Amino acid sequence: MNYIKQIVAILGISSVLCAIPAVGFAQAPKQPVERTNFQQSYNQGVQKLAQGNFSGAIGDFDKVVQLKPEYSEAYCLRGQAKAQLGDFQAALADYSRAVKLSPGHLDAYNVRGTLYAELGNVNAAVADFNQTIKINPKFVDGYYNLGLLSLRLGNHKQALAKFNQALAINPRLADAYGNRGLTRYALGDTKSAIGDLEKAASLFQEQGNAQAYQQTETLLQQIKR
Repeated sequence: MNYIKQIVAILGISSVLCAIPAVGFAQAPKQPVERTNFQQSYNQGVQKLAQGNFSGAIGDFDKVVQLKPEYSEAYCLRGQAKAQLGDFQAALADYSRAVKLSPGHLDAYNVRGTLYAELGNVNAAVADFNQTIKINPKFVDGYYNLGLLSLRLGNHKQALAKFNQALAINPRLADAYGNRGLTRYALGDTKSAIGDLEKAASLFQEQGNAQAYQQTETLLQQIKR
């Protein structure tokens, strides 16, 4: 894997974005017909999102939010579809709406931080990642994403501290070992960098991520030369 990835790729568009929830309702609409329409549109949107039909999913989630404008998860899912199409500004608006409706929504803050970072608003990205940690001090993605952003900006000491915090919470986070290895290499600590990258490679192999394992091994060979 390329550890210094594009921020959207690393921070969540493929993994940390609001997870597709089980089909259901936070509060079902009162009218039976509305409830049926809501469920149908929601189910279709979830299915199309999983199939990669992002434009179709957006159309279905448009109907969901029309029927139930206070349902925050629909904004997350519609935002996910928009982000996959590269419309980050529109995705940002949807996640901002989700945060307003559900102030404790960790994934919404986390992905909004990702989108802010992609759009170059570093301060807003940092604020959102910090908010996830404020809501849940054990939220590993918050520390990890702050580390990635710091690494991207060249703040290596700060990146190292954040990766350390992420690994203290989840010591099997292969990506964090890989990025911490690159951070340590940038700081001139080659021995520790190799140790981290070897740990990352071992975890990738154990977790069945053949591509990441191979790329990490290639990186290790380059560093050891």
